[in-house]
Amino acid sequence: MRKYIEIFIAIAFLGYGLIRLGVGSALLGQELGIIDFQVFHAPVDEIGMFIAKSSERQIIPLSVSTYVGYIALMGLVLSIGALGVLRKLPSGLFLIGVFIVMYALLFVNFQTINPKAIHLGICVVLFGVLLWLKAVRRKVA
Repeated sequence: MRKYIEIFIAIAFLGYGLIRLGVGSALLGQELGIIDFQVFHAPVDEIGMFIAKSSERQIIPLSVSTYVGYIALMGLVLSIGALGVLRKLPSGLFLIGVFIVMYALLFVNFQTINPKAIHLGICVVLFGVLLWLKAVRRKVA
């Protein structure tokens, strides 16, 4: 049963990572003018307003393109980490941990807490379950 829980969590992380990678990449392409889809105009504008509103609180000032590029990078790291967990590679859990740190650093950089903190909290809990499952597997082996 533990194996199936681990697989389920890894697939959930993979899906979440691919969404972040896809959305971040699409918004980056929109911001850089590589693509132009009407559906991406509002999100890019909202991100720009958020960044402008928080510009004085940011520790490291970010542009819209840097922010969405960072989101895409987070998705890439999480996706590779999830694939690593599925393939039982030691780097898998490490990369998921790196993703969580990257996610937390966004809150630190913007010095704000918003509803997306719930996503981070869920990721931390799922990561904790993966770590626990790995520890249990070691004791059994």
